[in-house]
Amino acid sequence: MKKIILVVLLLLISICTFEKVSAHSLQSTEDRSEAVEYRELSIRQAIKLAYSSALKWNKNAQLLSAINIDLDKKSRKTIGDNGKRKHWNISFGVPDTNKFFLVTIHNGKIDKINDLTNEDDSPYAKKEFIQIKDIKYDSPDLLKKALKIRNIYPGKDWAKGYNFMLIKNTKKNINLILVIGWNSEQTKMKEVGFNAETGEYIPPQN
Repeated sequence: MKKIILVVLLLLISICTFEKVSAHSLQSTEDRSEAVEYRELSIRQAIKLAYSSALKWNKNAQLLSAINIDLDKKSRKTIGDNGKRKHWNISFGVPDTNKFFLVTIHNGKIDKINDLTNEDDSPYAKKEFIQIKDIKYDSPDLLKKALKIRNIYPGKDWAKGYNFMLIKNTKKNINLILVIGWNSEQTKMKEVGFNAETGEYIPPQN
């Protein structure tokens, strides 16, 4: 799972990179007005909110990944302790093309939508995509399960609180939801993975 941890580290800070490529920004006031009223979103709520923008971008858009962004200021005892976060990056693509689209959610509302297609990138294979109908478990319930399975603690300085990520494990053909925290010393990130369709615990790979 070391590779997954590296991906987590990159994605948690990815908002800085994506904001630098805003030349392709397709920000829409219409999407802002359609945003739901609540500020903290579960991973399924964030994906549902972002999906309509992706379909407007391309009718064949499919989900690639979802991860919360580490922008929260401490507004509750522990950030993410209810399985929800305010800030998310939800990424989409089009199978067998290199088309890539990012929806950034801030404070529970769509803040930016960006076509980040890079013509030099390889096409995304069909096996890399996640079917939204197959995401049957959500971050609040999976956080509760994770805390019973492993001793993970909320981050204090960065990757604060509990973090959540949805990716595709192409080797096992599993939609994987990760609940991410730290060890008690705050020196090492720890994750607990679950099959998003069955809720089954997926042990870390060495």
